[in-house]
Amino acid sequence: AVLNSYVLPIAGRYLDNLDQKLTSRKRMGDVLHVMQSNGGSATFNIAKHMPINLVESGPVAGVIGAARVGAMIGELNLIAFDVGGTTAKTSLVEGGSPKITTEYKIEHTREKAGYPILVPTIDIVEIGSGGGSIAFVDGAGALRVGPQSAGAVPGPACYDQGGTQPTVTDAHLLVGRLNPANFLGGELKVSVEKAAEAMRPIAKHFNMSIEEAALGVIRISDFGKINAIKLISVRRGYDPRDFVLVAFGGGGPMHAAAMMRDLRCKKVVIPTHPGVFSAFGMLMTDLRVDYIRTQISRTDQTNLSQLNSLYDDMEKQGRERLRGENVPDTDIQIQRYADMRYLGQEHTVKVLLPLGRITPEMVQRINSAFHDAHEQSYTFRLASPIELVNYHLTASGVVSKAEIGTVSNQGTGLSRAKKATRAVVFEDFGSVNTAVYERDFLPLDRVVEGPAIIEEPASSTVVFPDQQVYRDRYGFLHIEAAKEKSRFGSLSTRR
Repeated sequence: AVLNSYVLPIAGRYLDNLDQKLTSRKRMGDVLHVMQSNGGSATFNIAKHMPINLVESGPVAGVIGAARVGAMIGELNLIAFDVGGTTAKTSLVEGGSPKITTEYKIEHTREKAGYPILVPTIDIVEIGSGGGSIAFVDGAGALRVGPQSAGAVPGPACYDQGGTQPTVTDAHLLVGRLNPANFLGGELKVSVEKAAEAMRPIAKHFNMSIEEAALGVIRISDFGKINAIKLISVRRGYDPRDFVLVAFGGGGPMHAAAMMRDLRCKKVVIPTHPGVFSAFGMLMTDLRVDYIRTQISRTDQTNLSQLNSLYDDMEKQGRERLRGENVPDTDIQIQRYADMRYLGQEHTVKVLLPLGRITPEMVQRINSAFHDAHEQSYTFRLASPIELVNYHLTASGVVSKAEIGTVSNQGTGLSRAKKATRAVVFEDFGSVNTAVYERDFLPLDRVVEGPAIIEEPASSTVVFPDQQVYRDRYGFLHIEAAKEKSRFGSLSTRR
């Protein structure tokens, strides 16, 4: 309540101003929506009164987009992996649904405890490791990358805008993964010489070549991202080998293949237009309102009449709120959860509850679901009494969404897609002559064996020599472990 009150005046003015500026672009009857941290959207009117629900709403949209991509390709267990200029963010989707937490903390880092906000938020782990993250040698003589960032101005040294410190982007340019003539589709001229000049002190400190130093910077950056993915998966009781990595953001496609090699994910999927993928995710959302009530009691002592009344009251409020936004009853979906814990614990585990009246028999099933969820997250279960802490209900109003079409096949061969061949440095493989392809011209369902660089205006996808890639009917790229080990790129047909 305090944090919501703190940001309410600023957020209200911002949304009012935005509404006024967009009025001239709206069609008759259009309603503006804003993304929320819970994975749903809200009208401006609702958002102005509860702006705290907008926390992390941008990254959350990417997770929703990843879930949508998974549904399209028949994969429901996903790791969303978003790399931008300053940070890398990751989140887990299980069974097609993102993980929701009510224990999210703003500005939580290793040094700061952060501020608990206690509002439903998609569970995201974020680290300061993006394309603009600065590489440096610390006081102990070790190579570090981030969390300091060069930002957009002056930006990486290769931008030649006054930046002198080496960044992850400079490192990618120096090892050949970025094309200096095609950076941002050729709109931004970058300098390999400036990148090398910035990287030289690190190379000198470790007595290695500039390319080796650049590869070291990329690897240190990757370690941080791998640890972030482990925090959202392994530390939550999930095995990354059971998940598909959906990579987006301007830098996600450059690092995803390395994540897959280390974590042994099933495969990597790069959606179309990865640099603006979070905007796509927002278009896949429904209206959503959340209600949470706190009333601590043991499950074997809970007054079920009061419990049912509590959920009934929240459902009534949710339906009334969505009806006020012109959502018909047939398009309203209700889900109920409970935050539960063993007696004496501080942390809770969120459990999905069945709809309908909660009976003594249902309580036993809820207890069993809690035991399973707790063991999944913390690797153990106890014979202790169980407490209900928070009662959580979501009401979603299904709205129309953009249709995702298929792409046309631009040809049957690679001659049109192949742009060039250049030397690219890969960990474990050294410098390898690597084919460079234009993404939009890759023939559909044809497997290209690595190494490969697949370029598009706002991003480049890296494929290692022990991997292969193909483009599906939606235009998504699928990176998998190579069926046959090969040091050189070749062409085969997907089976």
